[in-house]
Amino acid sequence: MASILAPPAGTSEGSRESSEFEFVGKNVATKTEETPSSNILTNIGVPTDQPHLMTHPARPIMESYVSPVNSTVNIPETGAILNMPTDDKNVAASTPTDPSSNQSAAGMFGWVRSNGLLSKVVEKTRSVTENVITTLDPQMKDFIHSGGDVQVVVASDKDDKVLPIREAFQNVFGQATVVGLPSKSTTIAEQPVGFASGKQAALERISSLRKSGTVQKDTVVISVENFLYEVSENIWIDMSCLILSDPLRKIQLQSYSQPTSVPVQQIKILQQTTGQDYPKRWSGFSTPIGGVMAKELNVATNEWQAAISGIPRRQLLLLAGEGLAGMYHRHLQAQVENV
Repeated sequence: MASILAPPAGTSEGSRESSEFEFVGKNVATKTEETPSSNILTNIGVPTDQPHLMTHPARPIMESYVSPVNSTVNIPETGAILNMPTDDKNVAASTPTDPSSNQSAAGMFGWVRSNGLLSKVVEKTRSVTENVITTLDPQMKDFIHSGGDVQVVVASDKDDKVLPIREAFQNVFGQATVVGLPSKSTTIAEQPVGFASGKQAALERISSLRKSGTVQKDTVVISVENFLYEVSENIWIDMSCLILSDPLRKIQLQSYSQPTSVPVQQIKILQQTTGQDYPKRWSGFSTPIGGVMAKELNVATNEWQAAISGIPRRQLLLLAGEGLAGMYHRHLQAQVENV
């Protein structure tokens, strides 16, 4: 058995043929087993004209490693540094040597920046954080999304009109400041009937707000007005007319909400409560439909649409407001491109 383990004749101990491990490099030697592991690679990197031959190490210096790029490998065993030769054609990223170069170093996250993944991760993190905050405190949503370049005044101080318009513009623009101020129409009935009366009432709300001096002349104002419409005999619907007025950019837009059916019995009540001497009778009824429907269905005034169709008024105005905000956003972009 001893003769089997002995090295063949003509070969020296520690030669390439007798070594159990191979090492990339030329004239690179290893130390004997008695040499501490911390000094195994001390001669690497020195001129190779003075080779230092050693026998097998007790443990392999490093496992086989093939790198497609010119890289520096840290050996956990000793902390020594190996420079791996590669082909320059396979180099995917490099660090500019000229400090004045406009190209930034790729670094560890260079591929992240080039692919835009990092920005997506940051945006996703921000979105998740905002969702957690707004879930714990819903009022924080208005605070987070307020600001920006879009400032809008709603011609009403009622939350069931202001809140959905605010949410709609913040959904479209990301950030928007939307507040409400009280305003009323002057020549149209309390409950407008027909598209013409509904639109006129919305315009008068905007005009009254501007004439009162509570807003500047260039302020963007949005008006919301509910009106009734007789589709055919004994078929009535309730809709909302939304008008946006931007005198500075000479933009005026309008949109309408999804209709909600109104029982003809309630329309007859409105007709009966509106006297013949009512001066605005030509444009509608003297009593709003909300109060009559709330009394009939035993719900709040702003909840009768949900009781009839299952869709709350807030959602109806939100969808119509997003449509209005989308049209306004498109007009703003068109004006910027034409400059």
